[in-house]
This record gives sequence, structure tokens and C-alpha cells, in this order.
Amino acid sequence: MTQDQGEKSKVVISEDTYKDIITNELERIGNGGIFVWSLFFLCVLPNILNGFHVNSYTMLGYLPEDQWCEVDDLQSANWTEEQKRSIVHRDLESKGCTIWDWDYRELSKISYDEAYNYTAAMSEISLPTEIPCKAKGSYAYSSPDGTFVADWDLVCEKAIQRTSAQVFVSLGKFFGSFSFGMISDRFGRKTAFTLGAVFFMLSSIFCTFSPWYSLFLVGRFGLGSASSGLFYAAYAMLIENICLKHRSWMSLAFSGSYPIGMMLMALASYLIEEHWRYLQLSLTVPAMLLILNCYLMKESPRWLLTQKRYDRAYKIVFKQPSHYEIKKPAIDSTILSDKKIEEPTISKWQQLREGPLKHIIELFATSKVRKLIFTSYFMFCVTSLSYYVTALNAANMDVSRHLYVAITGLVDLPSLLLPVIMLRYSGRRITTMSLFFLTGIALIMVMVVPQESTVWIVAFAMLGRFGISATYSVVTLYTAELYPTEIRGSALGTCSTWAHVGSISAPYAVDLLGPLGWYIPTTICGCCVLVAGLLTLTLPETGTGKLVDRVEEVPSESNTDAECDEVNKTKN
Repeated sequence: MTQDQGEKSKVVISEDTYKDIITNELERIGNGGIFVWSLFFLCVLPNILNGFHVNSYTMLGYLPEDQWCEVDDLQSANWTEEQKRSIVHRDLESKGCTIWDWDYRELSKISYDEAYNYTAAMSEISLPTEIPCKAKGSYAYSSPDGTFVADWDLVCEKAIQRTSAQVFVSLGKFFGSFSFGMISDRFGRKTAFTLGAVFFMLSSIFCTFSPWYSLFLVGRFGLGSASSGLFYAAYAMLIENICLKHRSWMSLAFSGSYPIGMMLMALASYLIEEHWRYLQLSLTVPAMLLILNCYLMKESPRWLLTQKRYDRAYKIVFKQPSHYEIKKPAIDSTILSDKKIEEPTISKWQQLREGPLKHIIELFATSKVRKLIFTSYFMFCVTSLSYYVTALNAANMDVSRHLYVAITGLVDLPSLLLPVIMLRYSGRRITTMSLFFLTGIALIMVMVVPQESTVWIVAFAMLGRFGISATYSVVTLYTAELYPTEIRGSALGTCSTWAHVGSISAPYAVDLLGPLGWYIPTTICGCCVLVAGLLTLTLPETGTGKLVDRVEEVPSESNTDAECDEVNKTKN
């Protein structure tokens, strides 16, 4: 049969009928079987990899346990390391960042006892100047191979650059969350996933083999942005094509794959302690599996339907070429194309207000919506801040970083189940407020426990982690229901931006405030979370199941509470 004959043999149907045929078959195959399980595993693997890299800072960038200054002029002296340090760092609390400005070239020519007695006597007369280590030497470390900090001397005056390794991941996630989201909507889920996979693999290689810290940061930024690309594309692919029967538990399992990645990363770091690049390589090699994912994964049929690419969607769903053809609409001959209708002149500002800025402006258009949006911004910011502080705070608690990260991942798993149970018996507002209070009290209790009681400190920190992980999922659901349909996407998008403000701030809170007081990061988070819990009381209840579509329909708190009471009376 020729191609022309094949075209003529196609059944002509309407566009709606064609769409219904594909949708019905997708619902059927999405109910179970190879299609469901293959899609599930293809989507879950990338989220496990995200758990590897996004939290690897604790394992790769920890501060060396011991640090001192190796003075160049004392290299020729026949002294032990302890003897050199007793003269160079005597009575200094700068942790190797500064040294005394002695004439070390002359001191190296005499014995240690003579040098020690001389410097002790001179110190009683007049102390020499305290100068930076780099002025006369270089930093030395115990076990320097385990952390990238030693490779690039990210200590003392360059200590803030160490924190940049985690900040760049958060900046990458901030960039990737909206850029890959737009790519996914415009060019397809698989296109966004494939691009994210390429970025992820290249960035992993940069982080592993980079000779310069600047290139290492580029790799960390790429990992952050690629992780967002992989997450949102895979999550959308899973939700769009799995039937309602499996959607809830598979969505829960998808979220649970992230802490599984954290636990596997903690295990790898415990087994591989020779060099941080070996650990980075062990986290990079599994990323190559994404090549297989990109090859096996098909485009989302539901996305293809929104783009009116029915033939391709049909082929994916039925695994054979389509034998249908859409009936072409008749051309209305009454359309008058020769008449020109004069349109009023619209200014650039009006075009922006009615175009790209319309939904953003509507977020602040009325007092009721402004109250909702500012409260939501604060909730998202402190939730994300607390989530990442509890993940990165191992060093300040004087606990094994391997054990701390493993417990953190383990705690995240049951925290995904708690909101499901609470939401079944109480409303959104009560659940959110209760989880905020649980988290805040647990994190503040860290300050009350004596520093030597490590077990209790970690226990309260993990209780806070449990609470904030559970809160994260409820806050997202609650926020989506608070806003009308016409601005819901803009509200969630800008709330996500403020969540990334919290994640970017977290490493600074841990690395800069933690050394001032081991309890300060968790205490700040606990206070902020309690404030968020109080602000939740000002929000309306959305548990009635009724969502509004327009800004004018946004109810006040009292109205919504009255609706809930009415619904409860009806149930009773």
C-alpha cells in the first residue's frame, strides 16, 4: 500500500473524539502493569540522585578538625610540629589564622629550648605584632584529604567562600525551578528532563575533577539547577500519567526517594574517607544512569494532548501509529476580512499590567490577598530555612556527620505520613499550626539541653526536623488552596522564590552563627517557626473542599470559618 492510500484509509473523527480515545486508553494503562511501574522507576531514580548531591556539603566541605600555620622559615629547623606551634601560636585563639611576628629565620638557627626561652622573655617585655598566617607561611591540616576546604584553603579570611559551595546549590535551585519549569511547559517534560540530566552529569564531572574552586562552584550551581529540572519534570510526568488509584502512594514514594538518597550518601561517605574527590566520584558515577532514563522515557502523553500533537500521543499510548485523522473545520465564508476595526491605543504600562504583570499585581491588589501572600511568604521562607539548617547543622552539634545525615534522612520518611493522618481528622489551618508549634518547641529545646548531652540535643533537633519536613508538605497544599485559580500559579511561584531565600540563608546561619553558639541556628529557626504558627491563625480554613476562581471571591477568615461550621453540621 502506498503512503497516499494509507492516508486515505484513515478514519476521520473530531478532535474531541480523538482526545477521548487517547485519554481513555491512558487511564486504562495508567491503572497498572508495565507502563505504571516502568514510569515510576524512571521518575524515582533522579530524585534519589538529588538526595546525593544537594546534601553532600556536610560530607565534602566540613572544617578540618585541627588547623595550624606552617611557617616557611621554620622548615629547616630540626623541631617537631608541636614545638613549632608552641612558638608560632603561643596563647593565640585564632585557630591557626594568625601567628606572632617573630624573626623566624633567626630562630630556626638555634635550638628549640633557646628559641622558646627567648620568645617567652621577649613576650613579657613587649608582645610582637599578630599577623595573618599567609604573611609568613601557609595553612596545614590534620587529615586534609577528606574535605575540599584544605584543597583551596577555605578558612580564616576565606571561610565565607566555603559556605558558597552550598549557597551556589540553592542559587541553582532558584534558577532551575522557574527556568526548567518554563522549558517543561513550553517544550515538553522529556525535553526538560533530558536537558536537566545533561546538566546534572556535566556538573557532577566538574565538581569531581575541577582544579579550581570557581569551576567547582559552577558545578555546584549546575547541580542545583539540574536537580530542579529533574525533579519537576519527573514529578509532572508521574502525576500526569498515573491513575488516581496509584497517584497518592506513588507521589508519597516519590518524595520518600529523596531521603533515601541522603542515607545512601551518608553510607558512601562513611565507607570512602580517603579523599573527598573519591566520594564525589562515587556520587557522580550513578548519575550516568540518567542516560538510560533519557533513552527509555517517552514524552508525557497528557502534555502532548495539550499541544494538540495527537498522533504522537496515540503512538506512545497504543504503541502503534495512529489510524485516525482529525476532521478539518469548515471555513466560515461570512468572515469579512476587508474591514479594519480601529482599536484604542494602549500604553506600554497598560500592556504590562494586562499582560506579564497582571497576575503579580493581583497578588497585592486587595487587602485580603495581601495578608495571605505576605503570611505565605514568611511561612515558606522559615520552613525552608529550618529544613536546611537541620540538615547542615551536624558540625555545631559535635556529632558524627555520617550518623547525623543518615538519621536526618531516616526521620524524613515517616514525616511524610504524619500530614496524611492529621489532615484526615482536622483542617488545614489546625494541622499547619500544630506542626509549626511542634517544630518550634523542639528546636528551642535544643538550647535548653546542656552541650554535653549530645544524645538529647540530636533527639530534639531530629524532632524539629521531623516536624518541619511534615510542615513543608502541608504548607504547599494549604497555600495552593488559599488562592483563587487565576493567581494560584503566581502565588506558588513567588512563594517558592521566598523558600529559596530561606535555603540560601541556611548555610550562613550554620557556618557564621554556629561558631558563636552551637544553639543559635536552631534557636533562631525555632522562634521564627513559632511566629509562623501564630500567623497561621490569621489565615482562613480551606478544608471545605471549595476552591475559588477569582480574586473578588477570596473569603475573609470569619466567612470561611462559618462555612466550615456549616459543613461540620451537615456531616453530623
